[in-house]
Parts: sequence; C-alpha cells; structure tokens
Amino acid sequence: MQAGRRTSKNVPHKVLRYFPLAPRLKRLFATSKTAKLMRWHQAGKSTDDNVMRHPVDGRAWKDFDRKHPVFADDVTNVRLGLAADGFNPFNNMSISYSMWPVVLTTYNLPPWLCMKPEYLMLSLLIPGPQSPGKDMDVFLRPLIEELKELWENGIDTRDAGNDRKVFKMRAALLWTVNDFPARSSLSGWSGQGYKACPTCNEDTPSMRVIGKTAYFGHRRFLPSTHRWRSNLDFDGRTERKRPPCRFNSVDIMDQLRCVKTTIPGKHPNYGGVKRKRGDDELNWKKKSIFYELPYWAEIELKHNLDVMHIEKNICDSLLGTLMGDPQKSKDTDNARRDLQNLGIRSELHLYEDGNKLMKPAAEYTFSEANRRKFCRFVRSVKFPDGFAANLSKNVAQNDSRIVGLKSHDCHVIMQRLLPVGCRSLVNKTISSTIIELCTFFNQLFARTVNVTDMVKAQDQLVIILCKLERIFPPAFFDIMIHLVLHLPEEAILGGPVYMWWMYPFERYLKRLKDYVRNTAKPEGSISEGYVVDEALTFCSRYFDDIETRFNWPDRNDDGIHQTRRLFVF
Repeated sequence: MQAGRRTSKNVPHKVLRYFPLAPRLKRLFATSKTAKLMRWHQAGKSTDDNVMRHPVDGRAWKDFDRKHPVFADDVTNVRLGLAADGFNPFNNMSISYSMWPVVLTTYNLPPWLCMKPEYLMLSLLIPGPQSPGKDMDVFLRPLIEELKELWENGIDTRDAGNDRKVFKMRAALLWTVNDFPARSSLSGWSGQGYKACPTCNEDTPSMRVIGKTAYFGHRRFLPSTHRWRSNLDFDGRTERKRPPCRFNSVDIMDQLRCVKTTIPGKHPNYGGVKRKRGDDELNWKKKSIFYELPYWAEIELKHNLDVMHIEKNICDSLLGTLMGDPQKSKDTDNARRDLQNLGIRSELHLYEDGNKLMKPAAEYTFSEANRRKFCRFVRSVKFPDGFAANLSKNVAQNDSRIVGLKSHDCHVIMQRLLPVGCRSLVNKTISSTIIELCTFFNQLFARTVNVTDMVKAQDQLVIILCKLERIFPPAFFDIMIHLVLHLPEEAILGGPVYMWWMYPFERYLKRLKDYVRNTAKPEGSISEGYVVDEALTFCSRYFDDIETRFNWPDRNDDGIHQTRRLFVF
C-alpha cells in the first residue's frame, strides 16, 4: 500500500445473522434429557380419530405422512414450524425501527414443551430499520437451502436415547405462523383489496363502501334454499351466488404460473417501488421461496391464520362499536351513509336538524348509562393470580372507555367478560349473537379439540356472521371478521390452535428484546445474548443439584403438589 493514501473499510449495507439449524437439531438428540421426547409424536398421538391434542392428530400431518411414507416411517425425522414477526428492540416507541427474527419450533416434542422458550430456535435475525417487506425471500435464502439439504440428504446424528447409535436425520417444514401482514410477505398473497382472503382466493365476498373495502355477503355460504338468501334486509338484494370454490394445490400452482418473476428491491426495470399486477395474477405478488422446498406445493396447510390477532381485532371492533368509542367504533358517519346508499335500515340514516347533521342512536351501541355499567363491571372483576392482567387499569377514570388492551386482555374479555357483561345492556338478538361468537372462540381455544365440534362450528359460524350482517353496518366487516369463517377448518387441519398461534412467539420477542445492551448495535446484542443463553440452557439440563430454569419452583409454590392445574388458555 502506498504511503500517504488513506485506507477505507467496506461497511456492508445490512448484515444478516444466520444461526444454522442442523447443530441445534442434533443437540436435541445428543442428550438423553430430550432424545426420548423427540419420539413423543409417535407414541403420544391420539388413538381416537375424532380427538386432537397435538398437530400429529391433525389432517395436515396425516396427509403429509400419506404423501411421503418413507419420511413418515422414521420416527426420528423432525417436523418444524416457522414464525416470523417484526418488533421494535428499543423501549422508546417513538423510534421507528423494525427487526425481524425468524424462529423455528419442533413439533416432535410433547404439546407441553413445543412452545416453551427453551425449545424455540432463533434461525435468522433480519436487520432493521425497515421491515423486509417483499424482499423477505432474499433473507430467507440460507434457511431454505439448509431445509432443502435436511430433506434431501439429511445429516448424521447420534441418538442418546438409542444406545448412542448414529442415524440419518431428516427434517421438513410443516407450516408457518404469522400475523396477517407478515403472512402476505411470506406467502406472496396480498392481504388487501377485493380478493384479500387467501382461502376464498378470487371468490372472496367483498364490496366497496365509502373509503374502504368491506368483506360483506356471507349469505352465499348458506344452503341454496335458505330463506335468508331472498331477504332484502342484508344489502337490499337477493343472494344467488354459490359458495366460493375450493382451491387445491394444483389450482394454486396454475395461478402461480401466471405470476411474473420480479427482481427483489426497487429495481428500475419493474417500475421502482410498485408494480401493477395483471388480471391473471389475482392477488399474487410473487411466488414464495418456500415453493423451492420439494414438498411445499403438496402441503395442505401452508400458512396458518393467526387466531391471536384475529381475536384481538374482533374484540377491538366489537368493544369499540358497542362502547361508541370515537377512535375505534365502526359505526361512523360514512357507515351510516353506506346504509343509505344500499337503501336499508332507514331508521339509522343520517338526517339534518337545522344546520346540524344528526346520527340516530343504534341498538348495537350502549347508552351512556349502560356504558358506565359495563366499565364498572370490568373494573370490579377479580381473577385468579396469573390468569389475566389487572383490567381495571384499562378502564378510564370516568368509566366511559376501555383503552390500551393487549392481545391477552382481549382474549380474556372475549371468552369471560363480554358474554356476561352485554346480556342486560343490549337487546336479546344482539347479545345472543355476540355470546354465540364468544362461545365459538372458547371452543376453538380448547387444549383438546373435537373434530365433530369443529365441523358443526363451521356451519354455525355462517349463521353467526349472517346475524352480524343484520345487526352491524357493512363497514364493520373488515377482513378479520371474515377470516373467522375459516378457523374451524384450519383447526381440523393443524390440530389445537395453541400449537400454532402467535402468543409464545410474541413473548419470545420480549426475551430477545431484553438482550439489547448496546442500542447502537441491537442486532449484535441480540445475537451475542442468544448464543450465550442457548449454551447455558443446554448445560443447565445437567445441573440437578442447583436451581435452574428447568427445576425452579412456581411463583406461588406452597409445597403442595396439585393433581390438577389451572390453564390460562
């Protein structure tokens, strides 16, 4: 190097941190503490085809075994689930920063261990400050390559549960778990527009209302002879459309052949940031990188609908509209104008009183006195320790609003409080419909799911949604309301929903957030903290004489071993 010339160091624009999957899977078999548990899915599956307590009992797992019998015959082969979500690693939420961890879980384990943080494996750490968006496939490349290698060739693994014999371990990805926006980035199907539903596909029931798209028109799911199909109270028209067609793997692959191959990023040859989709592309933005996995196209359940966020959004919509919250209510002036444009429910139309525009009170909104009664009811409820947060903190001082609800708060309100609290505050037609919806969620979230119950719930949900259409204006029905219709089918495919919802992964993000010590390098801090924590977790399995995360007592341990335990979900 010539003297006097300044040296420069090339700094990468972004650094993707990848934690190889194979060593972590081998580690599960390397210790006798977990090697035998990796076979639980074979010995612990339900003997009753009508009862599901683990994904192994779901139809998607059984269909995968039927299509890949060689893989299914080896009990040591690993089934994985993938979750990805963005979060802000700083305590200051005014800083716009989105970091995306990609986390894997192992479904070979028993249901009480699958979602424990000790068994969740961080695979990718996609750096911020912007979310990857449509470039998600670029960051997933190293993981997909390793998953292809684990499927096609496998890796030599020593089994501590079988006399330390060496076997060839293979792995397969069963599905992904994401909220709805992240699902669009991973699957390639846009969650916006008239065809936002990934299950109904191009037959999504939707209509344009003032300022938004409403997913309204669930009468088409009713039998062709049902009396509600000819009722004009819904939208002023009779319903003659058939239920949406069923799209199998062959149909989806035919649609993806029409999707143009695009270059990731803001490439000028493709119009920069945005590119108009052709009519034959429907809502497909891209062909997902997951289709490079040899088995992915045949999987029946690829991307789960996250019931956690669906329940929260429905709870926010219901509570906001019932309470008349000006920020969250769907009963806006435009919603009343929609009723006027459709020529229905004239008693709810806006009218002028002098120089003022008046909005008549609706039956589905609490009066001021009932609003205060409901707030006082929520404030007075006492829960067992660890069952729920202190909801009285979310009630405004003047008992007029309920604010700041987290996902689990909405979960408790939907299943415990709202069915009881609304009974005497609105008429019987409205309260019974809300109770039926809350009862369905309570049934869906059970730890043991009955297939027959889910089949019945599928038909009951159509009736419930039609009842809601007769109560609330079309603007109330966003995509989250519609997605409820497909949850029973996904429960039949995937098994109990607590094995594929976002609660454990969202809590895991809090653990990653706690690793941040240097706010200038949050990704580096999380990487170092995670590697150290993973090593300590593995070593602590062998420390029986000291207190570790595997043997420390419960918070309220009184020395009595109870035969039954209270579960939050």
